[in-house]
Amino acid sequence: MVPNSKTKKVHILFGYSTAGSVRQTIKQLNLQESDGMICFPDLFSVGPIWKLHEPEGRRYREEWMRTHLGLENHSAHNGELNSIQMLQQIPEHARIVIWGGDSAHEKIGSRYVEYLLKEYKNEIIEINAVKICERKYNTPKHQQYYRHAGEIVSEKLIEVFHELKRIHPLTTEQRSKYEQEWLGYAETKQVLRLWNDGEVDTVEENVLDEYLLHTVSKLQNRSNAGGFIKAARVVGEAMGYLEQYIGDAFFEFRLRSLINEGKLEIQGVPSAMRYYSVRIKS
Repeated sequence: MVPNSKTKKVHILFGYSTAGSVRQTIKQLNLQESDGMICFPDLFSVGPIWKLHEPEGRRYREEWMRTHLGLENHSAHNGELNSIQMLQQIPEHARIVIWGGDSAHEKIGSRYVEYLLKEYKNEIIEINAVKICERKYNTPKHQQYYRHAGEIVSEKLIEVFHELKRIHPLTTEQRSKYEQEWLGYAETKQVLRLWNDGEVDTVEENVLDEYLLHTVSKLQNRSNAGGFIKAARVVGEAMGYLEQYIGDAFFEFRLRSLINEGKLEIQGVPSAMRYYSVRIKS
């Protein structure tokens, strides 16, 4: 589904899970000939985005991800470079659909791509799949909310595709505004972004530390013995109950930081989450 000269619509998505669901929906609707896809695989809620639109900024992010999150040969970074190159394959007549959403990850991703497309004359629309699915499928008796579009099953995305024809392209003023928003984000050196009250909140990297400590304490109390808890279980619990799309690598980074600060005790070898356990330091 790489864009080519016959492509009429190009979907730009953020994250492999969203891309997989959209790809399946395109196949279900038999749109393989008309619809292309470009996936930016990185998780934009974590890690530096300083000057990410420039090679210097991409190198800076790559180095930070390697040294802090332990992501050697950061695959998402390599995938992003391929995605940037694929933008050049978008034909001039194609409509561009940017899959934004109610998460820091998707909002930052959409503003980043809108900046990269600033010289393109194509019609660009921005679609919020989360809002559409919540409006279409939620009822008083059944409420389902999503942290990002990647949590929506492909069957429900059919309704999103039906909405595409009813969405107006971004105006010149909107595009300029969003490009400037990106430049504002790209001036920051913080490495964590949260979604609060419909906006991206750029915060310090330790803002979730107390939440992590509370998670460890809660799991210890559940175990009755108050012993060590597997790091993977702590991270899984933290991710499951937080209404943010953060990712396991960042949570483990903060878990290790709490160990180094002496707030947590460790048992085992921290070569991977499954090999060590933690508890609140007595």
